[in-house]
Amino acid sequence: MQLKAKREAEQKKEESVEVEKSMEREKKLQLAMEQIAKKDKELLGLKNENADLKGKVHTLEKNKAELETRIVELCGQKKVAEVSKEDHGYDMLLAGFERAKKQAEFLFPDVSFDKLDPIKVVHNGALVDDDEVDVEGGGDHDPDSYMCLVVVFIF
Repeated sequence: MQLKAKREAEQKKEESVEVEKSMEREKKLQLAMEQIAKKDKELLGLKNENADLKGKVHTLEKNKAELETRIVELCGQKKVAEVSKEDHGYDMLLAGFERAKKQAEFLFPDVSFDKLDPIKVVHNGALVDDDEVDVEGGGDHDPDSYMCLVVVFIF
């Protein structure tokens, strides 16, 4: 009977050890399951963040394309403005020339200013196109050769 009781005690002890091992495994399994659930939650958060970032990238790419289009438009407008500025400068030159010519005609009614041309210079005693003269500043540097033009621009 003692032997039987000893065997039962050993068996209970073994069962107890097995139960403890089983409970330990269950705790480890529970901990692993909690970690998996935590990682799944993190993964879901990262997926949502990734989707948000993809949306932002799409918006930024769209904005970039719009800005590039706007840059092209502004470059075109700049070129038009530069041409307009050049034309405006020429228009102002012509307006000033005509104004000076009218004043000279008023002050010197006996002199004819019909041969005056705002785009010509005096070179070697003749009115020539500016691009035909290689002298810097245009025309001769002889004051008598372009006195008539000076009189017109003074007035």
